[in-house]
Amino acid sequence: MRISFGIFIFFIPVPNYRTWVEIDERALVGNILALKSLLTLGTKFCAVVKANAYGHGLKEVAHIASRHGVDAFAVDYVDDALTLRRLLPSALIIVLGYTMHDRLEETIAERIHLTVYDMETVKLLETIAAKRAGTSFIHLKIDTGTARQGILPQSLEDFLQLIRRSPHLKLSGVLTHFANIEEATDTRFATLQLARFQEATTRILNAGFEPEWIHSACSAAIVLYPDTHGTLVRAGISLYGLWPSAQTELAARQHLIKCPLTPVLSWKSRIAQMKTLPIGTPIGYGLTEILKRQSRIAVVPVGYWDGYDRKLSSVGDVLVSGHRCKVMGRVCMNMLMIDVSDVPNAAPEHEVVLLGRSGRHQITLEELAEKTGTIGYEVLTRINPLLPRVIV
Repeated sequence: MRISFGIFIFFIPVPNYRTWVEIDERALVGNILALKSLLTLGTKFCAVVKANAYGHGLKEVAHIASRHGVDAFAVDYVDDALTLRRLLPSALIIVLGYTMHDRLEETIAERIHLTVYDMETVKLLETIAAKRAGTSFIHLKIDTGTARQGILPQSLEDFLQLIRRSPHLKLSGVLTHFANIEEATDTRFATLQLARFQEATTRILNAGFEPEWIHSACSAAIVLYPDTHGTLVRAGISLYGLWPSAQTELAARQHLIKCPLTPVLSWKSRIAQMKTLPIGTPIGYGLTEILKRQSRIAVVPVGYWDGYDRKLSSVGDVLVSGHRCKVMGRVCMNMLMIDVSDVPNAAPEHEVVLLGRSGRHQITLEELAEKTGTIGYEVLTRINPLLPRVIV
């Protein structure tokens, strides 16, 4: 196994951690290649690595992706962009989210591309870039129907006039984001959004601007809708081997689209302590679970601080030596209890799989999401970023 710090990789025989996340390099590379094989000729590939690369580790994912044909990265905020710039001096790095005004100068200094959608930011960027005798690279975001960040199409001309009067700004990109393109059974709204985006892009081109990066395609659009590819696509959840929705996966199969995706992340801990307890023993805070038989209970040093959801109390399962083991009682801040009565060789420091595979069994992201009443995106991104990410 390997663990990375920055761009350096160190080999170690076994992760010397009590709780850690494993990143399958071969799976990540395979997903990149599968997605890139679907792209329209001339379209570039952008890896979305916001939210600590969807919980996988920003530096670790960027390091692998940059060595396998990915030269564009998208993040949500400027600190991640600056981290990437130190690792990847020549990469295209786009900040998709909001940037505080007092951080704008850093983005100009480091050639970070910014998503813009308000007049004040555009004016400030011109002022700061002019003082530095530099250039600010901006991507104008069009709100085509998601009602999040972005300018409405009727305001486009005002922005173009402002940019035209700003010699230190370069309109490098134009983008939008789809609201429900993952719901492949009904494409009407996504089609409407694409039409609005294409109309706005045409207006920008007719006004004399030549943005290099025209991007709207997220994971579902990359796989199902080549008309959305533009000159750049933004691969998010699919990069990590996960389908954005069951409908997207089903539609891909129905249309015989070959896009083999393999989950990249596994999450593991260890047994810290074991004890045999008699029938009738209450387990954990609130005495919410009472043993119905004499049981071997193991304590695992992971809890909701690490990102293991408290809603998994008494309903979650983990894997020990290929056996499913029930979470007993309430998940605590830094530990949880499991029933290992049916695992004959369970012992302290044995591996516990919270998310991933052991033997014939697997704890899937979909399972955890369903049991906690959320989506896989949230489960992944709430894994504590302080936990070690180990490349395997």
